[in-house]
Amino acid sequence: MLKRIGILLIFIVIGVFVLSGCSDVSYVKVEHLDKTEASQGPGERDTWATAQKQGIGTANNDVSKVWFTLAQGALSEIYYPTIDRANSKFLKFIVTDGKTFVADETTDTVSKVEKINNRSLAYRLVNIDKRGRYKITKEIFTDPRRNSVVMKVRFEALKGKMEDYKLYLVYDPHISNQGADNEGYVVKANGEYGFMACRNNVYSALMTDAKWGSYSVGYNGVNDPVSDLKKNKKMTYKFDRAKGNIIEGIEIDLRDKTEFKTVLSFGESEEEALKTALSTLKDSYDRMLGIYIAEWNKYCDGLKNFGGEADELYYTSLMFLKASEDKTNKGAFIASLSIPWGEGQGDENKGGYHLVWARDLYHIANAFIAAKDIDSANRALDFLAMVVEKNGFMPQNTWINGDPYWNGIQMDEQADPIILAYHLKRYDLYEKLVKPLADFIVRVGPKTGQERWEEAGGYSPATMAAEVAGLVCAADIAKQNKDMERAKKYLETADKWQELIDKLTYTTKGPYGNGQYYIRIAGLPDPDADFLISIANGGGVYDQKEIVDPSFLELVRLGVKAYDDPKILNTISVVDSLLKVNTPKGPSWYRYNHDGYGEPAKGELYHGKGKGRLWPLLTGERGMYEIAAGKKADDYLEYMRNFANEGFVLSEQIWEDTGLPTDSASPLNWAHAEYVVLFASNIEGKVVDMPQIVYKRYVLGER
Repeated sequence: MLKRIGILLIFIVIGVFVLSGCSDVSYVKVEHLDKTEASQGPGERDTWATAQKQGIGTANNDVSKVWFTLAQGALSEIYYPTIDRANSKFLKFIVTDGKTFVADETTDTVSKVEKINNRSLAYRLVNIDKRGRYKITKEIFTDPRRNSVVMKVRFEALKGKMEDYKLYLVYDPHISNQGADNEGYVVKANGEYGFMACRNNVYSALMTDAKWGSYSVGYNGVNDPVSDLKKNKKMTYKFDRAKGNIIEGIEIDLRDKTEFKTVLSFGESEEEALKTALSTLKDSYDRMLGIYIAEWNKYCDGLKNFGGEADELYYTSLMFLKASEDKTNKGAFIASLSIPWGEGQGDENKGGYHLVWARDLYHIANAFIAAKDIDSANRALDFLAMVVEKNGFMPQNTWINGDPYWNGIQMDEQADPIILAYHLKRYDLYEKLVKPLADFIVRVGPKTGQERWEEAGGYSPATMAAEVAGLVCAADIAKQNKDMERAKKYLETADKWQELIDKLTYTTKGPYGNGQYYIRIAGLPDPDADFLISIANGGGVYDQKEIVDPSFLELVRLGVKAYDDPKILNTISVVDSLLKVNTPKGPSWYRYNHDGYGEPAKGELYHGKGKGRLWPLLTGERGMYEIAAGKKADDYLEYMRNFANEGFVLSEQIWEDTGLPTDSASPLNWAHAEYVVLFASNIEGKVVDMPQIVYKRYVLGER
């Protein structure tokens, strides 16, 4: 009954929103206040924001094409018009009394994040000054029918009087993935102040419904508002225009309002961005928030809830995954709305993790299947089919239009789309997707240019598991398309390679345990050979027999080997002795020993050489193994919940001594997908993304 009432309320909100209309601003008169141009440009090199996100959000529709991220109690990267184009580093507040102190809310407050509604991606941030002087409360979401990020702000004086404080709003634009060469200037639009930033036909307009005091735009690290405030405790510059590495700043007149709306709007022209900003400011805040929440509620209500057992991390993970789809290039679900170690990355890193990896997309789609969002899974597969048509195979990763970004060849990424087509029974994609990828695997495999960690080439047990499973699935789809000749070839190759896995990747002369285990990768078709492999990211050079990786469990997950195969059990023992760490929040695993992909130490950012940390998704994968072994994975679900921050965000890596996120990619969609699939598998008592046709062939021997 309550669910019916909730659905009815959603439709009432939508109906009121649509029927009442919201008249947009149709005309804008722009006055350029560009008397004074900043000097000493172009400013110091800038970087991106921290990757430790507190949340992400976008409207759950295709109308509003803007995405936001939250970090350190403030807005960080904002994306428009597609999910792979970041346009900002931060939009944050600085507080001062003009005389004795200057406080940055991202470093000088204790920040708490919560969802305004648990089944939506609308947030409330509460930032309390570490010295107890003031509190800033912000509600953040996107206008559901316009390209605007909406922020309602309330400033409170906890000590002294309101007139003791000055509040500044500062904005660091990075239009179209670049901090350099951004043009910023102040305007009056229909009599209201606005700060513009633009580059390459992308325009942002920053406006508030509170009056402005002073304002300025300057060059990063030279005369920008942040540097000015830190040095002088007030804004001493007043520049109207600048072009380079710029930062814009506004003094909010607290005598006018202590609670006010701020909007950051986007468009393809100055006029469009300003019309959008004025329209959002004019619209009803409660109505915009209501429809935004209602759209996300409707999505969550359509997901499988497992008899009411689905928890908040399950729903949040699926909303994160859904929000990570581009709205122009449908089915392009990116890996993460973040740039790992962003504070040490500049304009040269345009891709970050807002790119599409076929492997990550495969796991994302499997999460959608587990939650009964079949439409999203099918869109993902259709996108992969487009990429294959465009390139002839699956590149290492791509932009959201299918163009390659990096150029590695990873054979598991050729197999994953085939397995996904099998799960979705997409026999219609045989010619476009399945046949070209299966033929590529037969022609190039079983050796891979890179394994699933994208660093080493050779013979990998995890990659071979994917290749074998992919070929068996391809054979089934070939049969459905009456291509018996290819079906026969795919099965013969799969059977041959399944028998070769141990010969190519299982050493009997290793230095650990009883000397017998699957190694991470064999550079030669002999795992016992004394062959040196180079570990990426400054990890060093080691004999191939010395390096192990939990990824071998893909052999079990994909149905290629039985969970109790002695070789599997031997390797689990070795992997746990070398790679498992019991953190205060639960156990997790390294990708492999001597990994160099991570911060060298706390307080140091990764710059191509470091130390790999623990990966929460590997905790999920161990839980999947327990389910394959007929056990429950309750503990592993709890560990993953522990690894999430208060915004229910799972990161790529965590610290060994705390279990807290490093500055690696966050949220990592692969980790969130792993949680969803683990949750579903634990309740259903089976590995829900295991291709049963593979399991029956190799574990049960049904050929």
